Amino acid sequence: MTQVPGAASARGRGRPARLSRDQIVDAAVALVYEDPATPLTVKRVSEAVDSAPMALYRYFPDRDDLLLAVADRVASGMGFDRPAGATWQEQLRNWMTMSMEHLRPYPQLLPYIASTRQPAWLPSFIMLTEMLSPLSLGDEDLALAITLVGTTIVGQATLASKRTPVPDMIPKLRRALEAASTEEQARVAPVLDSLPAAFGRLDDLVIEATIDAVEVLSARTRRAGRATKRGRKAPVNPIFSNASPT
Repeated sequence: MTQVPGAASARGRGRPARLSRDQIVDAAVALVYEDPATPLTVKRVSEAVDSAPMALYRYFPDRDDLLLAVADRVASGMGFDRPAGATWQEQLRNWMTMSMEHLRPYPQLLPYIASTRQPAWLPSFIMLTEMLSPLSLGDEDLALAITLVGTTIVGQATLASKRTPVPDMIPKLRRALEAASTEEQARVAPVLDSLPAAFGRLDDLVIEATIDAVEVLSARTRRAGRATKRGRKAPVNPIFSNASPT
């Protein structure tokens, strides 16, 4: 899914009329992808499109507006070709995996992606609605399932971007463990050794937990349907209910 965005075509400095909003966003996406650690600034983007910084302000009032537009572009690129014959679980698992991979190269955009303009998410929203249609969820539960999936994707990508790299983390933890008791060291040291593999497995575990949660919603819908046919209300699962306890 993730591709290196092509840099915008160079424009001659005396030809600002040829500059476009899409060209600016394309150049900004490329800069963030190629150098994720360097903050994206209006000056860097203007240099990438061979223009003066003031020319960009005709398209974007400020840096935050530019970053939101770039986040929109990245979020709207979370496409997915649904394989024929795949179950909804397989489709959701593959889409979540690919989406996390798609977002990871853009760590400085993740806060903006989390708050980006909602139309950028509409293609994914439509796709998830269709993907989960076999579950026959009610509108409220379907909205909850889609919200859970989207929050999980952005949340995992954000946590991964903020986490201390494992090669730096483990030695620090081992040094700190030296102050613990012998028994604590014996118990914790093997767990520390397993942390690198744990981080590698974390996405899969979180994705499976998300699928399980959607299945719980689906099971509740089926129970409610059977109970309605029998003329009585289905019991409410407090985990998924907004009702206040009595």
